[in-house]
Amino acid sequence: MPNASTAGKAARKKENSLTIVEVSPRDGLPEVCSGLSTEDKINYINKLSETGLKKIECASFTHPRLLPEGYDAEKLVAGIAKKPEVTYVGLVPNEIGCRRALVTQIDELLVLLSASDTFNRINVGKSLKESLNKVLPTLLDAAVRNARSVRIYVMTAFGCPYTGPIRPEEVARLLLKLSYMGASEVVLVDSTGLADPKSVKELIRMLLDLKLGIQLAVHFHNTRGTAIANCVAAYEAGIRIFDASLGGMSNTPYGVSELDIGYWNVPTEDLVHLFEAMGIQTGIDLEKLLDCVRLAEKMAGKPLPGHILRARPASQITEIPRHLKGQPVLD
Repeated sequence: MPNASTAGKAARKKENSLTIVEVSPRDGLPEVCSGLSTEDKINYINKLSETGLKKIECASFTHPRLLPEGYDAEKLVAGIAKKPEVTYVGLVPNEIGCRRALVTQIDELLVLLSASDTFNRINVGKSLKESLNKVLPTLLDAAVRNARSVRIYVMTAFGCPYTGPIRPEEVARLLLKLSYMGASEVVLVDSTGLADPKSVKELIRMLLDLKLGIQLAVHFHNTRGTAIANCVAAYEAGIRIFDASLGGMSNTPYGVSELDIGYWNVPTEDLVHLFEAMGIQTGIDLEKLLDCVRLAEKMAGKPLPGHILRARPASQITEIPRHLKGQPVLD
């Protein structure tokens, strides 16, 4: 029988633990490491599956005319050495993409939605009302009938590049609808990179106060250099699910006029190191994750901008050079 002290430690451990969702195979790898074979992608995802990650966005079932890199989604999912403790996620933009995904062994469907009607029209070609009333019910119904969970991106949750700020009340109303419709997990996406720690805490606290029983996650873009600070703010506000991408790899974020290199997401290795250094358990083996970074850099043919591969974890003490041992250290 555990004593009160042991039980208290276990409760705190559970409270502090979190989930990091790896999005690079879907959001970034095709752009940064262009020309990869299906086998290359499968090998990369299998290697990620060995790190302790519990959820990986691995494929996009978008029409190849719109996303040529997604031509092999079915073959890709079929080739993955799936681990039972890992949830594999596939993007489905519409009913046709949903049908494609449901004949594979994909575990969870990812659907795109926007808090901004203008952004929704531009990004998915439909008004927000059409997406909520026509597209989403069909996808959710198909998912339920095929025993799949649904993850929904609420893009522009912190601001729209075309219409400006999004009121927290608008996001709250949208979350209420999605909860009622049966979404498993809703991801607040900072599509424009406009979020700051203060606005992040205010929005998340308002949404969590609704006590809807729905999983809430965050996906920050580092367009203006605030992404990792926003992750810490989100954690302090109560979020325990974070999207990240190895090396920061991503597709073009909105609000950026030119993209020389696709590095706009939060680097997974940096976020894992930061949380672990803060005493927050991620369940991820950082050394195995850094091996994945090395593989990604090899496929990209250039270094990725995450910090930890070259800076090393803070726990690794640099040895004093032999010729300086015993010498005074000057400030």
